[in-house]
Amino acid sequence: MALHALVSPGGSPGVTTAAIALALTWPGSVVLAECDPSGGDILTGLFGGHLPARPGLLAVALEAGRGSAAAGAALQNQLVEMDGDFTRMLLTGITDPRQVSGLVPAWPVIAQALSEQPGDVIADCGRLGAGEAPLPVLAAAATITVVMRPSLRQVAKAMPRIEMLTGLPGGPGRITLLLTGQGPYSAREVAKALGRPALGLLPHDTKTAQVLSDGTGSWRGLAGRPLMRAAQVTARALREHAAVMAPPGARRTRAAR
Repeated sequence: MALHALVSPGGSPGVTTAAIALALTWPGSVVLAECDPSGGDILTGLFGGHLPARPGLLAVALEAGRGSAAAGAALQNQLVEMDGDFTRMLLTGITDPRQVSGLVPAWPVIAQALSEQPGDVIADCGRLGAGEAPLPVLAAAATITVVMRPSLRQVAKAMPRIEMLTGLPGGPGRITLLLTGQGPYSAREVAKALGRPALGLLPHDTKTAQVLSDGTGSWRGLAGRPLMRAAQVTARALREHAAVMAPPGARRTRAAR
């Protein structure tokens, strides 16, 4: 299937919240992989520490020296159930940013293992800076989505980062935008300024965002809330964009599935 990477230009636009919303509304089986070099926090946030802690991404990195098959098997063993029916799974990230040095040589194999999963994968790659970003994961992704607010400050931050992403293998056509919250500019204006399509807009929805980011508040009626409805539309758009960007042979394979 396809690997979808999400990145932030900085300034806290809510990339992890967006990744969770997409995973919970994804049209089909999906793995949400916490690939943020600064560490993952979904277990302690959304699930409030009530799911079993596993080594997650670090365990996959430890198997990377044995090749992508071993890393892929380790990945499957590390998945945590998110939804009760094993269609939405979580690969937890590192718990200490000092562990990122152990990931750097393993990123190429991790990227291959993620892209070879039987279902779709959403990789939360965190803030894209000049440091230890998981560039191999971004290079392997079928789509790269820059999650940002529709403001001048965010556009200014996103511009050089989109230039960085354009230089990766895979071409610029897979780079898209996902706007979050309110701002002075429309999606069309932001897309025109950055030269990339905006595939979605997640509205300002504080109650739902608090559930997804910190596990606080009621889960009742979560699927019908504005943020989740918008995420469902965006998830479909990302899947369609990946299908369009795929080589013809890959398109036929996905259509058969």
